Amino acid sequence: MKTEYLYEFSVLARTLNFSRAAQALFLSQPILSKHIQKMEAELGATLLVRSTHGVALTEAGRLLAAQADEIIRQCGHAEHRLKKGHFPAEGRLRIGCSFEIAQAAHIRLFLSAFINRYRGIDVRIDVLSRMPREVIDQYDIVFSPCSYFDLPEHARRALVRRHGTYLVLPPGHPLMSHSSVGLHQLSGQTLIVPYADELFGPYAQNWQLAVRSCARKLNHIPAPNVATALLLVSLGQGLLIAPRYIKSFVSPEIFLAAISNPACCFHEYIYSATLRQNPAAELFFDEFTSAYTPLLPGSGD
Repeated sequence: MKTEYLYEFSVLARTLNFSRAAQALFLSQPILSKHIQKMEAELGATLLVRSTHGVALTEAGRLLAAQADEIIRQCGHAEHRLKKGHFPAEGRLRIGCSFEIAQAAHIRLFLSAFINRYRGIDVRIDVLSRMPREVIDQYDIVFSPCSYFDLPEHARRALVRRHGTYLVLPPGHPLMSHSSVGLHQLSGQTLIVPYADELFGPYAQNWQLAVRSCARKLNHIPAPNVATALLLVSLGQGLLIAPRYIKSFVSPEIFLAAISNPACCFHEYIYSATLRQNPAAELFFDEFTSAYTPLLPGSGD
């Protein structure tokens, strides 16, 4: 049984919705259904049943779902141990990381451990303020919150985490009295949008989600980067929707309120489009995704 199919089943078992699971996996629904059917045929057991009320797990499906994540993790570690001897002790690895994701402790810890473990691999890390689609071709590994859809056929992508968002408020703003804010409450406000022209990016996508939630009664100011957006917020020019990472580098006078809309989020992806040409990139990608089993949308912060 392919571990890819098992992961797809795990996603479906949590969502119990073929449409949402296929979207999270970047697959079409017919392909996902075909993979599940292949699993069931191989196992000789029915894992899911469909009805007018939706999708439900069978007893066999519940048993497999309870063990799926651990099976995938163990397979990943076993595969890496088998392959490890075939990777060169030397090489070069170019990593591009978005400014927001560079603040994540688990990314920094993994990078430090990898560099210490493979001292023969020359690792260069660039923290990037903008993440256009072209970075996939310029770096061996990319950590980005952006959803790139026109990837090369040989590219690999994994959803690592899904983060909730904060609304960043200037001093004295009326919404400071709320610990949690719904996007509909931004009606009539001005939203500062970093990288507003990057339509595949989380800032632009969350801005458009807010516009729809406010029945288009929302003004906006584009900003060239997050630092400028934070400065504009502190000057009372508007509000900012930002990832949870933002709390580690905002000034004390700025107030943060959690956004209650689950769809308003920041994804954390790892990409690589050079795996076939760079064994060091393949090693990094496999070790990272083995250590951090991709989480489902909505599964955690």
